Amino acid sequence: MNRVVLLSLGLAAFSFLLSNQVTAQEQSLAPDYRNFALGTDASDMPKDGIQVFACGSDGGPPLQALSGWEDYSKCARDKRGLHEVYVEFDTSLQRIVDATEDQYKLSPWFKKYAGTRVAGFAVVMSMLFDDSGVARGFRVVTDQRAGLDERERAFLLELRILPRYGRTGWTCLDRPPQNKETPVGETYINRLCSKDTDGKHITVETHLFRKAGQTGVNLSGRYIPGDYESLTRWEVYDQSLEGTDASAG
Repeated sequence: MNRVVLLSLGLAAFSFLLSNQVTAQEQSLAPDYRNFALGTDASDMPKDGIQVFACGSDGGPPLQALSGWEDYSKCARDKRGLHEVYVEFDTSLQRIVDATEDQYKLSPWFKKYAGTRVAGFAVVMSMLFDDSGVARGFRVVTDQRAGLDERERAFLLELRILPRYGRTGWTCLDRPPQNKETPVGETYINRLCSKDTDGKHITVETHLFRKAGQTGVNLSGRYIPGDYESLTRWEVYDQSLEGTDASAG
């Protein structure tokens, strides 16, 4: 049997195994961020399909590991006096996606089922609880640890979020470059949109620019992939918290 046939058989077997795993994943009780409702007690928050709990870092990497939502009080208070609990979904399937992309330089078809995602975008997700354990905030930030192709389009998540709350009634501010920020090509985006609706205060912040020191090229004039900030930050808070600026700690 020649090498081409062996390779074809191997890829077919690999695809079959992945299909079974993804099918099982689809049939499992995968978490849905739309069930993460404000006003929910930590003990009543959905748990199925969540594989990692940790203290959050304002949309950044996880900090102290937790056993579940109920451990919220182990996380330091933020400026609003809330405790941020970071979560991850589908970590096992995400590892397969990462390995496939590393080995074959291709994004597998089942990638949309892997990891923590909103509208197909890789994100860092967390809920914020008050001292009594009631969810008072929700945060999603496009994951800056994701691959270059995902980071490149991260600023586009804004287009999926705004219509969720209706296309009208938003107040948006396009901020000018500051701190030596520069456009990516001819595009500079530093926008903050906000809206109050149904007792919630919603903000969506979108970035596409080069920060100070980012030029997009090295000393030899060669392009540096990903040398810019492409990001969407989506936050929802109980409207009664607006104006609160409690000390963290």
